[in-house]
Amino acid sequence: MATFPTRESDIVVLAKAIIQGLNTQADTFNKSPYSAQEIEAVLLAFIKLRDALIALQAQVGEADTAKQGGLGELTDILKAVLRYVESVADSEDQLAHFGWAGRRAPTALQPPGQCRVLEVVRQGDGWVFLDWKEPAEGGKPSFYTVERRELPDGPWQQAATVVESEATLVNQPKGKTLEYRVFAVNKVGNGATSNVVDAVV
Repeated sequence: MATFPTRESDIVVLAKAIIQGLNTQADTFNKSPYSAQEIEAVLLAFIKLRDALIALQAQVGEADTAKQGGLGELTDILKAVLRYVESVADSEDQLAHFGWAGRRAPTALQPPGQCRVLEVVRQGDGWVFLDWKEPAEGGKPSFYTVERRELPDGPWQQAATVVESEATLVNQPKGKTLEYRVFAVNKVGNGATSNVVDAVV
């Protein structure tokens, strides 16, 4: 016996098939608890909600990029002021007035470790939301690179660069079985790639 699908895209395909079946076999299956027209109305409502979510996720991505730009500008300004204060201050007490302490002895930065527990949290028509845990070892990541390839043996290609341990990827190839992986990056180098997950969007 067939198993009811769990993927959104597969459920949409099944809904369309049922609608077609109820329309073409109306004489035989004329006592269905829901008509083809009722199912189609619910399907169209779902697609509208899904598309609205994708649009919002795109807006969130743009807002996050703007936020990171603002944070970068603020960080550059604060670092410039602190460099000046450090060069002029005579004591640690003076630095304390700025919420700062003296320079620490430099430590060698290490490349980041391996990203952990990459998973597909949600997916839809042409998009997928990935989440993972940051490396437990190694140096602090500056950003993450998400890679994608088409099964069975397509080449790995960069799909996104993000600063948080999650990513919403839109405009993904439809109807293809895709594999995803992620690795952390800092100025020393790249961490090991994560586990691989697959999705059909």
